[in-house]
Parts: sequence; structure tokens; C-alpha cells
Amino acid sequence: MVQPITVRLSRVVKPLESRWQLAALLAALLSALAVAAAVVWHRGAADRSFKRALAALDARQFELVQRELARLDGIAGFEPHRHFLRGTVLLAGGQCFAALEEFGRCVDHPELRVRTLILSGQALYRVKRFRDAVGLLVQALEADPQAADAYACLAAAYDDLGLLNEAFQAWSRLAELRPDDFYPHRMMGLRCKDFERWESAVPMYQEALQRQPPQPDRNEILLEMAECQIRLQRWEEALGTLAQCFPSPQRWTKEAECHLSAGRLDEAQQLLDRSLQHSPVDLSALLLAGTLALQQGKGEAAVAAWQRAAIAYPREYVVHYKLSQAFRRLGKEAEAKRHADLAEELRQVRLEFSQLHATAAAEPDNADVRCRLGVLAKQLDRSDLARGWFHAALSINPRHAEALQHLTGQARQASKP
Repeated sequence: MVQPITVRLSRVVKPLESRWQLAALLAALLSALAVAAAVVWHRGAADRSFKRALAALDARQFELVQRELARLDGIAGFEPHRHFLRGTVLLAGGQCFAALEEFGRCVDHPELRVRTLILSGQALYRVKRFRDAVGLLVQALEADPQAADAYACLAAAYDDLGLLNEAFQAWSRLAELRPDDFYPHRMMGLRCKDFERWESAVPMYQEALQRQPPQPDRNEILLEMAECQIRLQRWEEALGTLAQCFPSPQRWTKEAECHLSAGRLDEAQQLLDRSLQHSPVDLSALLLAGTLALQQGKGEAAVAAWQRAAIAYPREYVVHYKLSQAFRRLGKEAEAKRHADLAEELRQVRLEFSQLHATAAAEPDNADVRCRLGVLAKQLDRSDLARGWFHAALSINPRHAEALQHLTGQARQASKP
């Protein structure tokens, strides 16, 4: 019996439909796999691009950073990375506040958090917001205790706030993390020297020198170390240190001081003459020239040298003290008294300045103390130092009226021809 044609067709069509469905399913699977592969490839390419950008960032090649940033545009999941890279480029260009806005949009990303906190701390440090910088850098170190860049900026922020104990701890930790870096020991030596801790400063400088600092840092370290050795009355050691320095008025003056202390007056005179010929109003050279003249019995010559120093450095305590002593020897009591009064006034300013350093270190949130230190620095004709203390006060209290007033006054004065 012959089957109806519809029955025979159904037997053919159903297998064909199954094949078409299978083919469609396979096509859909292949398409999905292709999309997934494309996504994986793009994410892999984006990840490689970001790593290249980080390497360029470490090498400070910001044009390469921008190039890789453009390659990340539009790739899903890399929006925080784009904000981070844009922030680094802005920070490199000095646009600190714009950089902080970008960093604020990626700081919560786990992969970027530590770097973002460090760079945000550096941006805040650059705009003199030292306290805020400390807060972010401490957070970075809580997340990664090995973050050397965070310690470097943290030490600088503590130093500017007058928190020397904390700064020394940060420098010490930085020296452990970067054993070949001369900078931490150089800074510890410099601060010891600033506070007349000569005995502690010398080994710090020696440690810095062992790490092969580049020029001109090496020369500056040698000069600073020689000054400490002179204060410790280690004349021959100081001469050995100075022999490694470049010829300069600073070197010749320090060498002259060593020879003078050892009783070699002719050598001291020759070196001083050379120094003053190249730098006629160098304070150290003028002070030493007066001392040498006095030892040679030339009272008028000593007074002449110190008067030149008084004209160039009218707020220098030791100049007025020496002039008061010299005029008294010459029997000029009125001049002696005038310089003695000035010396006493400056001595009191220096004494308060020294005492307030300890107060600032003990009271990290005291803006008034830091403003007062700025005022005293101005009275000592140290406008650079005064500016630093006023900024330190404002980093604690951004609305500190007196600090703002002094900084505005300094800016106006600096703008005058």
C-alpha cells in the first residue's frame, strides 16, 4: 500500500529540522565563545596596557602613560584604572587638586588603593596640607607596611610639621627598605646638625656617604660633616673631610677655621683671603676674619670685618655679640652697649625659638605654636623658615588668621622689585 505523500515528507522534514536546530545551537555557542574570547583578549590587552603604564609611571615617562591611558578608553572594568592614570598625569603637571579628584574615584579599588593613597598624600604634601597628607600616608602603610614611597613622603611631612621623632622613625624605616639610598641618613644627619647634635650627626653623614650619593649631594654632605667635626674640635678629621670637597669659598673658610684653631695663622689668612675674594659677604668668612684679626692684635680690622657682617646680616646674634666685645676692648662703650642690647634681644628670640621646637614636637595639633615659630623666624631674618612654619600652622588650622596674614604679607613683599 502506498503511503500518503504527507507522511513521507514528515519523515524527511523532522530530521532536517533537528539538524537545523543543532546547527543554530552550534552557531550560537560558537558566537558566544567568540564574544567571550574577544572579551578575554580585550581584558588581557587592557591589563597589559595598564602594566605598561605603571612601568612608564615608575620611569616618569608620562607621555607613555598618556598613550596607554588612551588604549584603555571604553574597556569595561577599567574605569578606576583610567581615573588613576589621569590622576598621575595631572599630578606630574602640578595640578594637585585636579589629581586628587581623579584619585578620589579610584581609591576604593583593591588593586589601586595603596598607590592611590600614596600619590594623594604626595599631592596634599605639595599643597602644604601636611596633616592631611600624614593621614593618607598612614592608611597606605597600614595596607602595605613595605611601601617605601609612603615613608619618604611621610618623613617629609612630619619634618615640616616639626615632629622630628616621628620623622626620624620614618627615615629609619625608609633606610631599611632602601638600603642603597643615601637620602634618609643625609636628612637625619642634617637635622642632628641643625639642632647642634654634632656627635650624632657625624655617623649619619658617614652612612650616607657609604651609599655613594651623586654630586652635588656628596659635596654638600662632606661640607656639613666637616662643620660637625669642627664643632667637635676634630680639626684634622675635618681637614681630611674637606680635602674631598670641590674647591669653594665654603671649603676654604672651614679649612681656615681648622688651621686657625691649630695655631697656623698664615695658612688660615691665605685661605680666608681667597674665600672673601670669591664671596665678599659670606657670614662665616667675615666672622672668622674678625676673629683672626683680633688674635693678631688688629682690633680695628676685626671691627671692620664684623661691621661688614652686621650690614649684610643685621639680625645675626653672634655678629652683634662679637661687635659688643670688640668695641668694649677699644673703649667705645656707647657702641659696645648698642650691640650688646641687640645681641641680647636676638638671644632671647633664639632661645624662645629653640624652646618652641620642643613644644611643637610634643603638641602635633598646636597651630598657634607653629605660627609663633614663623614669627620668630621672621624676626631672625629667616623668611624661608618662617614660610614653612606658617604653612605648618595652616595645615593644622586652614583658617588660622595670623598665619594667613603673615604669608600674604610675605608674598606681597616678595613681589616688590
